[in-house]
Amino acid sequence: MDDFDLATPGPSAAPAVPPLTDISIAFALLTYFAFAVLVLGLVIQTWRLLREIRRTPADPGSGSILGRLFRAGADVVLLRSVFFSDRWAWIFGAMFHFGLLLVLIRHLRYFIRPGWVGPLWDVIVLEQPFGFYGGMALPFGAACWWLRQTVLRKSRIVTDWADHAVMALLVAIPLVGYASTISHTDVVAVKAFAIGLVTFHWINIPTDPLLLTHLWLVAVLMVVLPFSRLLLLLPFGNLLHIESAPIASDAKRRSRLVYAFGPALILVLLAPLAIVGHHGIVHQDRPDFASLIADHRTDDPTMMIRNHPAFLFSHRTIVTHTGVGAPIDSMERCVTCHAVKNAAGQPVGFDDPSHFCRGCHNTAAVTIDCFECHQSKPAPGAQAALDSLPRSAIGTALKAERVAEQ
Repeated sequence: MDDFDLATPGPSAAPAVPPLTDISIAFALLTYFAFAVLVLGLVIQTWRLLREIRRTPADPGSGSILGRLFRAGADVVLLRSVFFSDRWAWIFGAMFHFGLLLVLIRHLRYFIRPGWVGPLWDVIVLEQPFGFYGGMALPFGAACWWLRQTVLRKSRIVTDWADHAVMALLVAIPLVGYASTISHTDVVAVKAFAIGLVTFHWINIPTDPLLLTHLWLVAVLMVVLPFSRLLLLLPFGNLLHIESAPIASDAKRRSRLVYAFGPALILVLLAPLAIVGHHGIVHQDRPDFASLIADHRTDDPTMMIRNHPAFLFSHRTIVTHTGVGAPIDSMERCVTCHAVKNAAGQPVGFDDPSHFCRGCHNTAAVTIDCFECHQSKPAPGAQAALDSLPRSAIGTALKAERVAEQ
């Protein structure tokens, strides 16, 4: 749904867009800055690597530089050289590399609208569960490979503070990302922020502590990575037969860069944290069902988006395990209230792109299986009763019904 407004929790009329907060501005500027540092460092490291390749004597029969690069690229994809030299390093390296690939593809959903890529969006949606489990393999593979590099001195690549910082961040970032699922971050609002960065139309970022921590660690990784030899040496160094002899001179060069630019980089990285600390973050407790229904229209439009998965899973467990269920707990309430009608005036099902639940879930590349069992259309009687009740009174009526049942 290309016309879906990411700044709103649903396809209803959009309210006035609130002004940008200082936290949103700080993290937007930090993202641009970190990305610029990463691209600049990647260009410089690539140029130095190609220059080193030209100076490195080629093995007899190894062919041209282009041929060596082609074979090196094939080895990077399959990790063939590492497989024959160190099986444990190959196992951990494969877990890390392929886990990272799946995670990066999974995160494309935040920076791409469905209408921009057409049928390729279905591929991104299909890849989401694979990216979820790939994110588990990523920190495990990185941690095990890092541990072997620390313990074993043979063929050591991780040598200084920048290398160890990169490995620590590669372990911490996915762990914090998984932990952020506990806070039920509004992924639609996160995507709105990311799309705003791509289109230079900034939108406020959700102020969930774990989300902000996750994004800040990613920015730190992008800034630190150019100072580490791991940016290109890790995948290409051994494959192109580049020896580790120039490590000492390379370390001196990077030390000079750190002394020259380190203080400024540290100030830039700490600025968003100072802004967050100054404004503070208000933690919102998870509401009960009555409050969720009564308040999600007025106080906080994102409350239902952030909490409805936990609510649905909780009530599913109660009903299926104990057999205790009340009419107010039924999904029919949600489906009836949020019914969308077609041109003929009939409610549409989940197979229709205009269905209420399809808007946010399709935009966030989230696949749900609720309607494999539950009805996605309201019952005729329920719809008639809903039409006769003012929408402003629905939350009050449900809350009164909950109190009466208790």
